[in-house]
Amino acid sequence: MPRLSAPIKKATQIALFGGLCAISGQVLAGGFVDTLADIFSWIAIIIVPIVFAIAYWQIHYLPSKIAEKRQHPQKEAIHAMCMVSRFSGGLFWPIAFVWAHLRPTIVPLSKEQVQAIAQAQKNSEANSSSNGVKE
Repeated sequence: MPRLSAPIKKATQIALFGGLCAISGQVLAGGFVDTLADIFSWIAIIIVPIVFAIAYWQIHYLPSKIAEKRQHPQKEAIHAMCMVSRFSGGLFWPIAFVWAHLRPTIVPLSKEQVQAIAQAQKNSEANSSSNGVKE
């Protein structure tokens, strides 16, 4: 592309600016700005609330996704808390979010607890076998 000399370049810029000024006056008189404002207002009235609703829904589902990804043993309870949080205005969302990131600790049973469970199981088996004989 050939380079333009300075006077020709300046004249081109002035002509372009003058043409744009003349066109912009006709555009403003033709109601272009009003049409553009109508388009933006409809976008603001319809599209923006839909986008916000989708974002709200996805953010409140985030702890459930995290629990699923981390294979949390209580993922169903976290999902239930996410559902409750959606309809309570996000009241329980921080709890569900923290819960999804925590792993529950497994506390080993004491010797007495194991013996009590074994005794209860023996009693249950004895009761079920004696109930079967009575019938």
